[in-house]
Amino acid sequence: MKEYKFRVLIDTLEEENAFRDIAINNDFTFDKLHKAINKAFDFKGDQVASFYLSNEDWDKGEEIGLMDMTGESADFVEMIHTPIKEKVDELNQKLLYVYDFLTMWCFFVELIEINPIDSSKEYPTIELVFGEAPAEDSKQIEMVDSLDFDLDDEDDPYGDIEDEFNSFENIDDLDI
Repeated sequence: MKEYKFRVLIDTLEEENAFRDIAINNDFTFDKLHKAINKAFDFKGDQVASFYLSNEDWDKGEEIGLMDMTGESADFVEMIHTPIKEKVDELNQKLLYVYDFLTMWCFFVELIEINPIDSSKEYPTIELVFGEAPAEDSKQIEMVDSLDFDLDDEDDPYGDIEDEFNSFENIDDLDI
C-alpha cells in the first residue's frame, strides 16, 4: 500500500486558479477519490461523473465511470470496483475528472507524490487548499443568464397564431 498525492485543479472561467492536494490510499477505489474531490471543492457529489486516463496533452483516454450509461457493461470500468493502483501507477500520471455532464465541471488531476502509507492519517485527506473554489451552481447561473429571450416581448412572432387559436370555437367555423 502506498499514499498517492494528487493535485486537483478545477477548470473555471476565473482568472485565479483553485486547486487541492488530496492524499489517498492507492488501494482505495476511484469512487473514494471522486467523493474526496467533491468534498474538497464543496460540491454536493450528487451528479454523474467519470475519470478519464489522460496523456501529457490532457486528451481523454479510457473512461472510469460512476455508472454505465451506454448499456455496454462488459467493457465498462466502474469507479466503485476499480482500485486506483490498477490504473494509476507512475508519478506525474494525469487524469481528467468530469463532474455533472450538463454543466461539465472539468478537473485536471495529476499524481504528484508517491509515499509510504502514514498510519497516523485518515485517508483520503485534503493536504493543501489553494484559491477559492467556485460554487457548484455557478455554471448553471451562467447558463441561464446566457439565454437571450424575453417572455414579455411585444414582438412575439407567435402572437397572431395564438390569437387565432384562442378565437377558435368550432370546426364548422373553418373554411375547408
